[in-house]
Amino acid sequence: MPNTNIFLKVTKSQSLRGEVRMPRSKTHSFRALILASLADGISFVRNPKLSGDWHEAVNAMRMYGANIEEIETNVFRVEGVGGKLQTPADVINVNNSGTMLFFVAGVAAACPGWTVITGDESIRTLRKISRNLFEPFEALGVQIISTKNDGMAPFVIKGKVDGGVAHMDGVGCQPVFSILIASAFSEKPVEVFARNPGERAYIDLLLYWFRKVGLHYENVDNKHEHYLFPGNNPPQAFDAEIPLEWSAPAYSLLAAILTPNSEITVRGMNWEDPYGDKQVIAILRDMGADISIDGDALTARTSELRGIEVDMNDLPDQVPTIAVAACFAKGKTIIKNALTARWKECDRIAATCRELSKMGAKVIEKEDGLIIDQDATWKLQAAQLDGYYDHRMVLSLALAGMQVEGETRISDAQMVEKSFENFIPEMRKIGANFDLVEKQV
Repeated sequence: MPNTNIFLKVTKSQSLRGEVRMPRSKTHSFRALILASLADGISFVRNPKLSGDWHEAVNAMRMYGANIEEIETNVFRVEGVGGKLQTPADVINVNNSGTMLFFVAGVAAACPGWTVITGDESIRTLRKISRNLFEPFEALGVQIISTKNDGMAPFVIKGKVDGGVAHMDGVGCQPVFSILIASAFSEKPVEVFARNPGERAYIDLLLYWFRKVGLHYENVDNKHEHYLFPGNNPPQAFDAEIPLEWSAPAYSLLAAILTPNSEITVRGMNWEDPYGDKQVIAILRDMGADISIDGDALTARTSELRGIEVDMNDLPDQVPTIAVAACFAKGKTIIKNALTARWKECDRIAATCRELSKMGAKVIEKEDGLIIDQDATWKLQAAQLDGYYDHRMVLSLALAGMQVEGETRISDAQMVEKSFENFIPEMRKIGANFDLVEKQV
């Protein structure tokens, strides 16, 4: 049977006004689920971000022995394994979730049995960063096999970590997640040395959850280069409400900034949240955006932007967002230190360059970022765009399509549910010209 692709049809919008509801945090949800599943006792995870990724992660942790049930709408009761992981009875498929790939790899390295992990084409061919798992795992006595012998999934992994010293390349946070999770569940001391530490804000979010569940560690001098684990018992059970997602507000706020006669408010954002993507608000303000902050509420209004030079290492997921903003900013924008954006659901640096170029943008692709020179000799035009089966590409390109004459169509619109399931209806409610079109392919 043919597959159905859903396209987002976007036409020019004006006068966006109102409030947009933010989704729950996918990033916090994963951490809560994994740690609750490994905890000693019964935890409650309230209002997680539901998506295909969440349901696959629930299935994976059940295979390790956790008892997980939804006891009322969006409230999950998780009876953890207390550190006694059972060997999964089947292959774990993470689909196109890199976060899940590396979290499950960390759990696999804490399990004495064999785990087989695979995923979609992006996981099996683009996640080159997964090669950074091999050096530290092997130093800690974990057996890891890449079945294609290319350092990428499918993986076969057998733990468990039981003390030791490991060195690794820390340029991308996701392999670091795996090593830190496996090390945190070691009953004997572990030391981890990470060269070239990157994406540190995402690591801080994992460490925040370690503290929350009573796992002991030291991030020496807070440099993310040297971690000490004294040996831990299983994590403590907990009852947690999942906060709103800090990677989401920029899409709606940037829509207001770029669209004439617009004002959009988002509420409920927690500034105490260590999530690095909240820095995108400061970046947009540095570009000249009129964004006011009143407690947990952010309001953005139509603004004139200017190009800046910005280091995106702490928030590489926002590279496509800032690239779209740069297309409407006066002068040159330099997006740098975002190499890890190449190892996400797609190569977001190459994909952003390719799709914005289709729209007429003057973009230079660099190894670790993009240069966009809005010198007033060009402006974006409507085009047929590829969403790359990547939620962040679809979300960002939609903002560009809203600003141009004609009809822009973006493939893979169904993927927005992964992080911002209500984006399209919420934006339509406040005036965005969005329509969904199904096409058999």
